[in-house]
Amino acid sequence: MAKQTGYIKATGTVDGDTNFYYDQLWGYLVRMLPGVDSRRFWKDPAFEGSRRSAQRFGTGNIMSSIIYRFVPTKRRYRHLFKQVRTIAIVGLKQGMEKGGVFTALYNFLSEQKRISLTQEQFTLLLSSFEQELEARLQEPKKEKVKKMKNKLLVKVTAPLTAEDTEYFQLYMEDYEWKIKFEGNFPADYQIPIFLLKHAV
Repeated sequence: MAKQTGYIKATGTVDGDTNFYYDQLWGYLVRMLPGVDSRRFWKDPAFEGSRRSAQRFGTGNIMSSIIYRFVPTKRRYRHLFKQVRTIAIVGLKQGMEKGGVFTALYNFLSEQKRISLTQEQFTLLLSSFEQELEARLQEPKKEKVKKMKNKLLVKVTAPLTAEDTEYFQLYMEDYEWKIKFEGNFPADYQIPIFLLKHAV
């Protein structure tokens, strides 16, 4: 983290990853936001374990939603789906076959007297559950477009130099920004006209 110095300070984020902020203890600071690019996450060998976990979570979530449809609304309670999903993820992590995981989910819900399927019905439907799971896993995933955050609030505490004014005029057009003048300014100081539309 770097300290912002001078009479122009900012809060906000630009270029998606550069964060200007105020800390009560340290004052105005700037840092690069942490995080891993999604392309790197899906390709870098360093994230192999995390990718496996993400895939287990996704598969477990789908499996849980497939069987949870057979839990009548009146028999559901707040954390039931989470419990079902946890059982699915743990089963997948232990290397259970998908049919075995579905069976474990059915047994849990049956013991809890939550599911409306009989053992026979479940056995008949099991292959269709597995087919639905495979179909849903094959569905193309929409790639999320990460919105660039380009929003700044600039605080000025002394008259701007010609160089500062030129910078604001020429290099800030890619950002959504506001400017705030605070402090003691000479009585004859005039705010550049183009800045008035950004003033708060």
